[in-house]
Amino acid sequence: MGITENILKRVGLGVNKPSGDQPSTFWSRNRGWLLLTITGALFAAYPFLPFISDYWIDVAFFVGIYALLGLSLNIVLGEVGLFDLGHTAFYAVGAYVTAILNTTLHVPIIVLLPLSALIAAGFAFLVTSPVIHLKGDYLCIVTIGIGEIVRLTMINNPFNLTGGPNGINGIGGPNLFGLAINSSTQFYFYTWIIIGIVVFGLVRLQHSRIGRAWNYIREDETAAEASGVDVRSYKLLAFVLGAALAGIAGNIYASKQMSVSPQSFTFIESSLLFCIVLLGGLGSIPGSILGAAVVVVFPEVFRQFATYRLLFFGLALMLMMIFRPGGMWPRKREGTGLDGLGIRGLPKKDEDLIPLGKPDPAMLKPSTTAVVRGVKLPPVTVVMDEGMLLQTHGATLKFGGLTAVNNFDLNVRTGKITSLIGPNGAGKTTLFNMITGIYKPTSGQIDFLGRDITGLKPHTIISYGIARTFQNIRLFPSLTCIENIMSGPHCHARSGTWAAIMHTIGEVREERDIVATAAYRLDQVGLWKYRNELAKNLPYGKQRYLEIARALATAPHLLILDEPSSGLNDRESEDLMVLLQALVKEGFTLLLIEHDMQVVMGISDWVAVMDMGQKIAEGLPKDIYNNQRVIEAYLGKEDD
Repeated sequence: MGITENILKRVGLGVNKPSGDQPSTFWSRNRGWLLLTITGALFAAYPFLPFISDYWIDVAFFVGIYALLGLSLNIVLGEVGLFDLGHTAFYAVGAYVTAILNTTLHVPIIVLLPLSALIAAGFAFLVTSPVIHLKGDYLCIVTIGIGEIVRLTMINNPFNLTGGPNGINGIGGPNLFGLAINSSTQFYFYTWIIIGIVVFGLVRLQHSRIGRAWNYIREDETAAEASGVDVRSYKLLAFVLGAALAGIAGNIYASKQMSVSPQSFTFIESSLLFCIVLLGGLGSIPGSILGAAVVVVFPEVFRQFATYRLLFFGLALMLMMIFRPGGMWPRKREGTGLDGLGIRGLPKKDEDLIPLGKPDPAMLKPSTTAVVRGVKLPPVTVVMDEGMLLQTHGATLKFGGLTAVNNFDLNVRTGKITSLIGPNGAGKTTLFNMITGIYKPTSGQIDFLGRDITGLKPHTIISYGIARTFQNIRLFPSLTCIENIMSGPHCHARSGTWAAIMHTIGEVREERDIVATAAYRLDQVGLWKYRNELAKNLPYGKQRYLEIARALATAPHLLILDEPSSGLNDRESEDLMVLLQALVKEGFTLLLIEHDMQVVMGISDWVAVMDMGQKIAEGLPKDIYNNQRVIEAYLGKEDD
């Protein structure tokens, strides 16, 4: 089943299979529930099988512990793509919080289960907030340091709390509804029931705007921010949730072992967790559980070779990268599409648009009032020229001694197409980056809808109604086309983590609007039939249109296009001109950088010309076409 089908079924939009398709069977209709039932029955029966001893029940318990740790790291590494090689630090915090509070204050273990999660999550927030902006190897090195600092702190026994190298002994066991959990079988069920609850919540998150935002960040941070995703907040959320699950694992481990010591929380443990996620498959929940089973069970089966287990895992990772880079159980995104749910063909007209229902008009065009879909805008404090949507006043950006944009004034009139042209290196894209918040101007001011937006973050600017495309296409290549477009309405949705897990009415309504809006925009640019294709599989021209559709899905007042016709053939350029003119009729205002003079002269209402970071001319297209200074900027000036 494809990602689109899962989303539609989740928000109640699935319909019956059309006649003429393969007949549905009991298995195909109920496959998910049947697999869940069979899996649950196998887990329930496992401890009671005649050939299963307490030893193998304990092995299954540790598979559960590492599965829980793998799932926690999978949020950070698999979903968001952040390299965390110090994840054991949060596991240790959960274990030591349980040990210290239980042995000194005699707090019940079952009470400490959520408390361990909260303290581990709070610790993660404190230590990752200052470094969350780091990327790749830099963040990886910092997390290694965090893990080692925590381990050394436990060894140094601050305030005589951690017991030093010997750790803490005499930890009690959990007591659930008057039942003391102390046997191997009881701990087995206790652990796997908790894992079942965790998996339920993670699946819900994966198929919500939270999970999609994590995936957008993993694919391309800049594109995610430009689509309205608050990258910093979602990265922190991933670390906090991952740490909370690791804290739960630490609580369970401490109560089962009845002791904790620093030797259980070394860098090697973090490396094993890394192996679990990579072996199982990035972003794959069943893959993380399978990876944990491999990491735990293999050394037990081949105990005589246990010394070489890290060598084996290293070799396994090398082979995996070569022959199965997605992992043993990769997360699949390709699917059969919406047609399998009874949605056939393309819509013939707007009122028949996709049998999902017409998108919420508020998701298609933002309001000009003081509130945009629940986002309170700052008051109108800037006086703008009549009829202007965007104005820059003396916009300047310097990189050291280089002035990329110098005192530039730009006026964009509401409901018109304004083009910004100039030779390569003139500073056009840099000006766009200033308007959309990627760069903060050195001086000057940018006004939009009567508000000063100078220096605001990209995700804030897009929520006010400015969307953009990029000169070099920035899609989310490993996500499907419809998932790419669903990033657009993200900035206007408000459902959070709890709403996604609990599947609230408001969250379902938002998901319905997001899917309907994405379907609307995909069809508008002629890509509906590619909805379940991965974006990277589309030809270049269609990727251009996909990026435009994603920008449209943000419901912008102003659509900024950076060389939209680049790489298109003549027929595609003509189709693009028709589309852009249709967007203006729909009510959008367009600002574009363009080198194709046929496109510029064919659709522009106003043209500004930039050279060496400065404006050298502006006016109607016919006036710019014959402007001698513009001709010299492009072709050079003849020597006397």
